[in-house]
Amino acid sequence: MRFLWLFLYSLVCAVLLACFSNIHDFTKYIFSLGALYLGMRFFRRFEGLGFRVWFIVIAVIFYFIFSLIYALYTQMGITAP
Repeated sequence: MRFLWLFLYSLVCAVLLACFSNIHDFTKYIFSLGALYLGMRFFRRFEGLGFRVWFIVIAVIFYFIFSLIYALYTQMGITAP
């Protein structure tokens, strides 16, 4: 069950960071604060060094995946009919 929480926290944090890096107005800082708050909640809940390291590693990997997906999506140029 702890690994599921690790996965979910990392996934949500990566989505928030990807939104932060791809939005270009003032509201992007809300996503940054959300990721910071989520990270603080995770570090308060799981005190083991291993879980904290894995949280950061998995969140960074997911961040790169979501950023790549967003970049590919914006470059395809698909428009609605």
